[in-house]
Amino acid sequence: MSILYRALAALSLAALPLACMADGMQFGGTFLNAPPCVINNDRPITASFGDVLIENIDGSYKTITLPYDLDCSQALTNQVRIQVQSYFVAWFLPGSMQVEGNWELVITFKKDGSTLPINTWTDFDASKKPVLQAVLSKMTPDSEIIEGAFSSTATLMVEYR
Repeated sequence: MSILYRALAALSLAALPLACMADGMQFGGTFLNAPPCVINNDRPITASFGDVLIENIDGSYKTITLPYDLDCSQALTNQVRIQVQSYFVAWFLPGSMQVEGNWELVITFKKDGSTLPINTWTDFDASKKPVLQAVLSKMTPDSEIIEGAFSSTATLMVEYR
C-alpha cells in the first residue's frame, strides 16, 4: 500500500468517534402482587332478615346491616373498590338481586347509605370500612311472595384501583 493510502486510512480511523460498548447489560427485579384485602377473615358473611311480614316489605322495612370484617392493613394503597356480584339480577329493579324462588322479591344493597348496585364497582378508602346494608323490596305492592324460609347468595369483591 502506498504511503498516501496509509495516511488516508489513518486519518479516516482517527476521524471516527471513539465509542465504548458494553455487551451483556442485565436487568432484573421481582414481580409482586399487591397483598389482598381479607374479607371477613376468609369466612362467609351471613345475615338474617329474621321474621318478615310480607305486607310490610317496601324497600326500607327490615333494612339490615351486614356484619363483616375487612382487613386491608397490608395494602399498598388505600384506593380500593367494592362490588356485590350476583347472577340473579332483578329485571324489574335494576341493580338489585332477585331472591331465588321468590321472583317478585329482591334484595337491594347499600354502601354507607347509598344504593350499591350489584355487579357494579364503587370506590372507597380502605382506611374506612364501608357500612354495607341489605333491604327487601317487592316488584309491586301486590306482588305474590311465597310464604316460608328464603335465602340468597352473592359474592362480595374488593380490589385495588
